Amino acid sequence: MGDSEKVMRESREDRANMASNFSPKPRSFLARWHWWVGYASLGWSILYCLLGFYWALGGGGFPFGENDTRGDMMGSFLSNLSADVGGTAIAIICLVGIVVALAMVQSWGRWIPKVLILSFSMLMCVTLILVVPDVRIVQNFAYMFALHFDLIDWLVVNQVFCIIGGFIWGAAAVAYHLRTREACGNCGRIDASKGTSSISMTQWGKWFTYISIILALPYGIVRWAWAAGIPLGVSGEVWVANTSLEGKMVEFILGGLHIGGAILSLGLIQSWGETFPRWCLFLAKKRIPIWFVVAPATMASAIITVAGLKTSIQIISGIVNGTFSITIDNWGEFGPTLFWLPWGISLGAATFAYYMRRRGQCKYCGRH
Repeated sequence: MGDSEKVMRESREDRANMASNFSPKPRSFLARWHWWVGYASLGWSILYCLLGFYWALGGGGFPFGENDTRGDMMGSFLSNLSADVGGTAIAIICLVGIVVALAMVQSWGRWIPKVLILSFSMLMCVTLILVVPDVRIVQNFAYMFALHFDLIDWLVVNQVFCIIGGFIWGAAAVAYHLRTREACGNCGRIDASKGTSSISMTQWGKWFTYISIILALPYGIVRWAWAAGIPLGVSGEVWVANTSLEGKMVEFILGGLHIGGAILSLGLIQSWGETFPRWCLFLAKKRIPIWFVVAPATMASAIITVAGLKTSIQIISGIVNGTFSITIDNWGEFGPTLFWLPWGISLGAATFAYYMRRRGQCKYCGRH
């Protein structure tokens, strides 16, 4: 047996021994997410199913299609959906969701093929996070920093509710998959003697982090140029709209969100992303809770990906059908937004690598 194989075997044995001598900590409510998230998907489906029936029967407030005058402009995929057809479809899909959610938490669910339950759950996750929302999500998120809440209406609230539902369905699918594999509901591990290489996570996570930082910069640089009085990549007509003090402040904030996001992304591969730096006063040198980083980074990745998907389709389809083209006079308006989709995806990958690298020994099952 070679030296490397001997070291790997001893390492696995050490981890197994540590796990066998491990005293698990009591699980908090959040740590038991894998138990209650299936019921959360059930509750979400029931509520949205009732809304679907309400809209199908002629109730007001249908948040898509005929009631959404800004849908096409905001990149909505549902801008042509009528209330009767859309409400009926929502009600039927959510009825199926109720059955699937029950199958994930009840014993009779084992009679339904696992692949069907997981496929429906992940389809719900992707649809609610990437298909239903549009650019208004990232628009209102950015405007919040400028204390501008005038554009938040029921249509935006509904999109936020759908995104929450998407994360719930995604988490329910993960919990169901872990439970059927008899894996730890907290860390997802099965065998204490096997672990994911932190070296591998560090290597490819670093590349995705650098990529996400580079992709975040173009939009921020253009917006800061506008805030500084430089008409970078825009014509005179567009520039006039950004010359007021309020307009420059908005551009500074929009650019700052991207530049700030790029800087914060560095924390995914730097020591100050794992331990509070010295200037954090009483928190200095304390370990940063992993979810303190992963939760907002995951949400930011989802929002950026949604906005990037919708704007990229709008821009590319406009170029293809001849509606407009990116020229020397307008590239600053449209060009930088084409970086959003790969930015969101690369940020998500970097966040996942950060989580895998930092998760360490599970405090509930003792596995590494």
